[in-house]
Amino acid sequence: MAGVDFARLRMTTMNDGQDSEVTVNTRALIDKVLARYSSEHTTLRELIQNASDAGASTVIIRFDTDPSLNVPAPQTSDKAVLLKHIIQHHTLKRLIVSNNGQPFSTADWSRLKSIADGNPDETKIGAFGVGFYSVFADCDEPFVVSGDRTMAFYWKGNTLSTKIATFPSGQATSNTTFSLDYRQANPATPSYNPSKIPNLPTLCQFLATSLTFVGLQSIELHVDDVKVTSFTKKISPPSDIQVPQGLRTETEGGLMRVKQVTRQHSQIDAEWKNVIATAQDPPKRAAELVHTEVRNAGSTLKSFFSKFASQPTPVPMRINKPLPAFDKTSTYGDDMSGDSKGTIFLQVFTVEVETRVSRSFAAEIERATKKPPPRKTKIALLTSPYHDPSTSLSLGSGTTAELASKVFAEILPTNAGRIFIGFPTAQTTGFLAHISAPSLIPTVERENVDMNARYISTWNIELLRVAGLACRISYASEMATIKEKVHDTPIAALIPQAVYTFQQYTANASHPSTLLGETIEEAFWNCSKERTIDILSSKGILPSRYVRMPAETLSFLGEVPMVPQELATGAVTFMVKLHERGFISELTMADIRQGLESRALNEEELMEFLKWCGAKIESKEIDALGVHSLFDITVANIGLTPGDTTVGKILQLGNIKTYVNASRITPTLPTPPDTVPFAFSKSIPPKQLQMFGWTELSMVRWLQFMTTAPLLQELVISDKLASQVLGLTAKSWDQLDGASKEAIINILTPHTIMPTKMGMRRPQDAYFPTVKLFEDLPTVKPFTGSKDKFLQALGVRKTVDLPMVFDRMRTQDPNQAEKALWNHEDLIRYFASVMDELPKKDLDRLRLTPFLPGEGQTVQQGQLFKAEDLYAPDQAILSLGLTQVKLPFEFRPNTREGMLLVRLGLKQWPGSPTIATILHHAGKSNDRPLYTLAMEYFLQNHYRHGYAAEIKQLASITQPILPTEQVPFPTLVAPFQCFTNEHAACLGYPILRSDIRPHADKFGIQRDPDIKDCIQKLLKQPPRSKTDAEMQFAYLASRSGDLDQHQSLMNDISFARIVPVFRKFYIDPDSSGFEDHKKQQTGKAELRIHHYDPPETVFVGRDQDYKGILDYVQYGPEATSFLLKVGAKHEPSSHDLAMLLSKNPSKFLNTIGHERYLDLLRKLADHAGNLWKDKNLVRTLVASPILLGYKDIKMEAKKLVPVEEDDFEDLEDSDVQREWSLNKADQLVIIDEVHHYTKFRDYVIATPQDDLLEEFYSRFGVKKISDLVKKDQRVGVIVRDQSPAIKLKKDILERVRLFLHEYERDGSSKSIRHDGRWLASSLSVQCVADITIRYSLADRGVATSEHRTAAEVKLRGTGHTLYVTPKYDIYQVSRELVRLILSRPKQNDVIALERILTESLRRLQEKGINVERILRRKEYEARIAKQQELEREHEEQQRLAEQPKSGLIHLETAEPPGTPEKGIDMPGAFGSPENNSLELADNHRSSSDRGVFNNWARKLGLKNTPSLSGTDGPQINRDIQATRTNIQNAIKECRPTNMQVVKSKHHQDPTELDNGGYCTGEQWENLYKAFTIPYSGRHVDIYFGKHQIENPKDLQEPLSAFLPLVFGLASIFGVDPAAVSIFLDNKSNTVAFNLSGSLFFNLAWFMALHHAAYGTREGRLRALDSWFLTFSHELAHNLVADHNARHSWYQQQIAIEYSQSFRAALQGFTQGL
Repeated sequence: MAGVDFARLRMTTMNDGQDSEVTVNTRALIDKVLARYSSEHTTLRELIQNASDAGASTVIIRFDTDPSLNVPAPQTSDKAVLLKHIIQHHTLKRLIVSNNGQPFSTADWSRLKSIADGNPDETKIGAFGVGFYSVFADCDEPFVVSGDRTMAFYWKGNTLSTKIATFPSGQATSNTTFSLDYRQANPATPSYNPSKIPNLPTLCQFLATSLTFVGLQSIELHVDDVKVTSFTKKISPPSDIQVPQGLRTETEGGLMRVKQVTRQHSQIDAEWKNVIATAQDPPKRAAELVHTEVRNAGSTLKSFFSKFASQPTPVPMRINKPLPAFDKTSTYGDDMSGDSKGTIFLQVFTVEVETRVSRSFAAEIERATKKPPPRKTKIALLTSPYHDPSTSLSLGSGTTAELASKVFAEILPTNAGRIFIGFPTAQTTGFLAHISAPSLIPTVERENVDMNARYISTWNIELLRVAGLACRISYASEMATIKEKVHDTPIAALIPQAVYTFQQYTANASHPSTLLGETIEEAFWNCSKERTIDILSSKGILPSRYVRMPAETLSFLGEVPMVPQELATGAVTFMVKLHERGFISELTMADIRQGLESRALNEEELMEFLKWCGAKIESKEIDALGVHSLFDITVANIGLTPGDTTVGKILQLGNIKTYVNASRITPTLPTPPDTVPFAFSKSIPPKQLQMFGWTELSMVRWLQFMTTAPLLQELVISDKLASQVLGLTAKSWDQLDGASKEAIINILTPHTIMPTKMGMRRPQDAYFPTVKLFEDLPTVKPFTGSKDKFLQALGVRKTVDLPMVFDRMRTQDPNQAEKALWNHEDLIRYFASVMDELPKKDLDRLRLTPFLPGEGQTVQQGQLFKAEDLYAPDQAILSLGLTQVKLPFEFRPNTREGMLLVRLGLKQWPGSPTIATILHHAGKSNDRPLYTLAMEYFLQNHYRHGYAAEIKQLASITQPILPTEQVPFPTLVAPFQCFTNEHAACLGYPILRSDIRPHADKFGIQRDPDIKDCIQKLLKQPPRSKTDAEMQFAYLASRSGDLDQHQSLMNDISFARIVPVFRKFYIDPDSSGFEDHKKQQTGKAELRIHHYDPPETVFVGRDQDYKGILDYVQYGPEATSFLLKVGAKHEPSSHDLAMLLSKNPSKFLNTIGHERYLDLLRKLADHAGNLWKDKNLVRTLVASPILLGYKDIKMEAKKLVPVEEDDFEDLEDSDVQREWSLNKADQLVIIDEVHHYTKFRDYVIATPQDDLLEEFYSRFGVKKISDLVKKDQRVGVIVRDQSPAIKLKKDILERVRLFLHEYERDGSSKSIRHDGRWLASSLSVQCVADITIRYSLADRGVATSEHRTAAEVKLRGTGHTLYVTPKYDIYQVSRELVRLILSRPKQNDVIALERILTESLRRLQEKGINVERILRRKEYEARIAKQQELEREHEEQQRLAEQPKSGLIHLETAEPPGTPEKGIDMPGAFGSPENNSLELADNHRSSSDRGVFNNWARKLGLKNTPSLSGTDGPQINRDIQATRTNIQNAIKECRPTNMQVVKSKHHQDPTELDNGGYCTGEQWENLYKAFTIPYSGRHVDIYFGKHQIENPKDLQEPLSAFLPLVFGLASIFGVDPAAVSIFLDNKSNTVAFNLSGSLFFNLAWFMALHHAAYGTREGRLRALDSWFLTFSHELAHNLVADHNARHSWYQQQIAIEYSQSFRAALQGFTQGL
């Protein structure tokens, strides 16, 4: 079905089909319509609505009943009992509904009997004209009375009919009555099953709700003659409501605008018979009665029944569930006579709306609803007023007054608001508000609002937006009511009413359509001009943008209006909506800041504020920066006593930086002004204080404050205050850090704050109480918290000053004159006793004082030394020449005297640098005993004295101290200069002497030198012998791991000339020098270093194929591994050979000869793919003459002879010598044609005839000889006798199949270019007088010619011709044919074809070729093809015979021509001749065969017709007329494409696929619509190919020229402009194409061929001619899909048909040029 043209098929059906009318089954149609009216009371709803539309004020509903056939009527006169019997047992007979509205007009009567003709009055609700037909749900034949006319409906089969009559004069009525006999109440019908009276309380509820919004004033309900209930509505006059200024009165879509808002109060009064309250209650169940009796009997009866219990165990309690299946009833008592009444009060907001719609929109609405949209409409909003939840909204009186609640239950939106379209629908509003919108367009059954249809949904959405605005106005009115009460009523008392209002306008999901509720909600919120809405706050009714979400009660923010917490909790959803929509915000820092800036806080508010800030910052609700910003503006008035009216102390929180820690500083003492008073910080956790950015008042800061005026004056004189301050400082001393302690020391020491027994002193002038050396010392008085470490830190002395000691000891006391001065022993013992108490400066002074005697070789008499210049007493130290201390007692390091001396600098043993100095001097003075003694001391005491810790210092010593293996003592080297690895000596490094080598680690000596230094030594001084090279390379191989870490070193080594290359050196004077093959050298010889090579250029392999060219070396395995690591190779790679060959190709050739040189080139050819990846190498190779070629030189010159006279018996020419030479690519040729080479062998240098080498040479750019030799074939005149040609063609067609059979059998059929059938149709053979071929070698300037016996030529338009002479050579014929039938012919193929053409069939059969089977199969195929050809001719003849009847021209029977190599040239055609054939002008064809028409005539069998004069004239006229008819049909079939993407192929032209084509399907695949451009009142589609990226602006200029051209031609041809499209594809060969009648033209062709000259007259005419023919070509494709003779015929006829119009329009096209 994909190929069926349905548009054309429909047109044919409409023109030729038979007319018939559609029949409607009216009964089935009504039944299907009523299927949409499935809700309860549908008939009453529709009839009441009709009454309202008619302007009625009263509707009377009457149920006529039939008495029960089973239950007799009670014998009583009590009307209530009788009515109850009727309600319970009678069945429905008839429903009569009457109203006092306007009687039916003639149009009303007409619409009444028409389905789907709605009321055209836009102010009425009825729209679809199917509402009245709801009566057929229960009644088959309704009867209508209105005014003076009646109408009766009746059925004729399945067709509904009516009869209309007129009342007699004077009997007309002003009412309209509908009488509906119930279908199931008729005993005569099969469906007899009369219905009970419907549930009357439920029906009353429906009627009360129906009266809410309709225009009626009263509704009465009668059962037979009894009025069982009535409803009356009273409405107050409307009062105008001002629309709040902050609301938009126009809807979002702009279709409607609110003009006026009014408010009305109304009441509905209901009166009903009491009996209806219980008459239809279901009877109680027996089980329920038993339970009731049991409850009434009490516990006695329960105990009685408990005796029969089967189980003694108690039964678990069960939860009582409500009884299903019937409603819970009320108990009214037995007397149900009389009436009861009920009243409900309503408040309705009415919004009057003006509509503004476009004509098109109004037309769409009228089309859907059969009435235009109203220009004015109303929307009413009914809400439930605020009331006490414990009271009812309705009032009632009478026995069954409780029924009022049920009757009025659906009037007020207590649970969910509903949409009223006259009557309530099933659609809820989402708000607790009923919305009456008569202009809303419902679905057909009027149960839901239509939100799907395009224009209707737009209209309904706009009305719903008005409803949302009405809800907002009602909300504002409620808020205004609350606002009036704010001044007289506390805020807390108004919260319940505000909660009630918020809940009324809290949106919930509406049902069944959620979109409706969402639309109303969005309009409720979005109608605000600003994001604000009035709400109740702590400051009254305010816009929500000024109110903040509820927060905890903060006394310091009493001026910020907030939502009361109770209100937010009661209406949480409404508050969330406010917040989500941005109508209200949380309490912000700006709000708090505003509250703080407004006034100063008192102490209680300050405490609350600090606690609040602490809680918020700890919970991360406010960050530190926010708290600081609040502190900066917070001011508190503190220090006021109760009742004090004066101004207290002003505290600015922004200046506070610290707080007091009572555990460290007594709060009663003075504190700095930036410290918060302790009274405000004591109740706040320190963590929160620190989060404020406050820090604990440090001891340093406090002491700085205490030591500044005026507090300093009191501190230096008050013993008590000083003791308190020092006590607190001492108490916290241990918790202070070093910096704080130092700061405190600096603060206190300058002042006299230390109480002593001699008065106030500076700390450094006071002494500890324990110092009793002198009685007049100022010792410190004890104070609370005093600590020795604190006093000592302040500088209080524990010892007497050192100068004082020396002075007092030198001065004899008058009372102790006989006591001598102390000696150094006494001094040592004294200072040792007070060593720990000595101040640092005294200890330093003692350390620098020379007071100790020494002993040693250099000590003089009476000389004193400092402790640091002496060593502890030891005999070994003296033997080393060092000075030790002289003590009168034994030195022990663990005694106090020993510890004192060590602390003063006494050295217990010499360090390693001192030992090194002794070793150096011993070597320098050649003192071996001292050297040996010092070395032994160092080694023996290495671990005991901890010399290992000084190993780095020792290893870095630059003095020579160590002996080596190479040089004897006293020659020494420094530790960093020698190593322990003996193999490093090969590079000249010193090796540590063997007896000390085990202790090398004690001196920090390395095993090996640094690898970088090793490499530098190697590079500066390469090996001078093979032994040196072996050792050095082997050693470096052992350092392979170090080399891996220094890749740059390995690169340096790879390119450094360090590898010695040895050559034989002759010693004899006659032959002195290195070996030279050009000289004759004899005598004694030895190997000497000839030169040095980098490792990357040497080879270590055993197979020395290129010895003499490449350098080969041989070493041990360790040395070899090193060379391989740094770049040496076993054998050269192809890349190495290529690089070396490019540098010196002649050396290679002279050394290895041309045969091995060719092998080398073959090796490179095998790796040519990888070599060509290196662009630098390729450039080097191409620039170097590395290609080996040869030239055959004849020993004596001979003349060129014709090829046919050559003697090929002996292929080896004995008189030819081959010379090899190295050449570049432009000097060589590849011999792919031996015949050419034999002619020009003296003028070219040939490449080796090897496939691999030829491909390798071609990479260098070497050309083939066939490309260089130009061939010019000259064919003589055609001879009269063509019998040799005829016989040859027969042999060719017969034998070539045998030749191709082998290709088909071995699977190489892809190499077959043309088969035998193609040769039969496309190859002709002609015999000519002679054939001459001239060969020229263009770049050499050489030419020659020869005579040939065969030559194949490609003629333009006719195919291929094989010219032969009368005496042709089969070999030459074979060579010409092979190029036609094989894609890649070889010389062997020529010989094989020659054999098959010359051998007899029997001889061929003897050679194994199955001639008979092959020929039999080919003959069979020929017979089948002939039979098929005859069948096609027969079918064509039959079609020709039938064409006059169908109006088709007989020329269309022409078959498509055979597959030519090149089709007929057409505008936009592509293709080029074969390179190996020659195109000649067809000079030999007779004039009778020329012309397109003659070709068609020959195809049609008209070749022998001499002229057209004998043709039947009238038949030709009929054919031409049929052709014109077909052309008109072709133009009519042009149609728009309406496609976004053109992907599928719709036709292919097999004649053009090889050469590219004019309009082939291959070319226009994958187009996509890029953009649309307006032109001449319509839009033109522009398509792009997949490669196009142009912008529309770039194509504006060419399109402005191309579009008038194309659409001008479309108007000439009469083509629908919508069927023409433009595409742009620069990569495509397609000029234009026809896609199933849609015409596509390529802008790229116009831009390339015509745009440049389009501004000239000649250029424009050329463009018009070209695209006129192209247009004709594509129109012809509407008649013929393929490119054949029929298509060409129609193209020609189309061009002829419209040529006159085209020429007439040329003047308009070229006007102005």
